[in-house]
Amino acid sequence: MLVLSRRADESIVIQPGENVDESITLRQLFANGPIQITLLGSTGRRVKMGIEAPQQLVIRRKDVA
Repeated sequence: MLVLSRRADESIVIQPGENVDESITLRQLFANGPIQITLLGSTGRRVKMGIEAPQQLVIRRKDVA
């Protein structure tokens, strides 16, 4: 599980990794289950979330992507 904190109006980007075969279907990509986002807590304007996703996907803060 990847754990990230985001403030109001900040984003994350979920996209295929660089080494992923471009011909992979959505069915193949999600064969082991969907992306799961769990809100773990919040303080003020900051939300902490845990993200579980297939290994072929890359998850980054949008300001870093």
